[in-house]
Amino acid sequence: MSSEPWEAVVVGAGPAGLSAAFWLGRYRRRVLVVDDDRPRNEAAWAVHGYPGIPDPEPRELRRRLGD
Repeated sequence: MSSEPWEAVVVGAGPAGLSAAFWLGRYRRRVLVVDDDRPRNEAAWAVHGYPGIPDPEPRELRRRLGD
C-alpha cells in the first residue's frame, strides 16, 4: 500500500457515495470508500432521482453499481 494520503474519504457506498467516488476517481483523486455493508434503504421500494435509471429497486441498483 502506498504511503500517500487519501485526497478524499467517502462515507457510505450507496448510490450517492459510489457516484462521488467514481467522479473523484475520474479526476485522478485518491479516494477511500468506507461502508459497513448494511443497506439502509432495504425497506424502500424504489430509489427516486437516480440519473439514468428510472426508479430502480434498491437491491437492483446496488447490484448494478457493484458490478
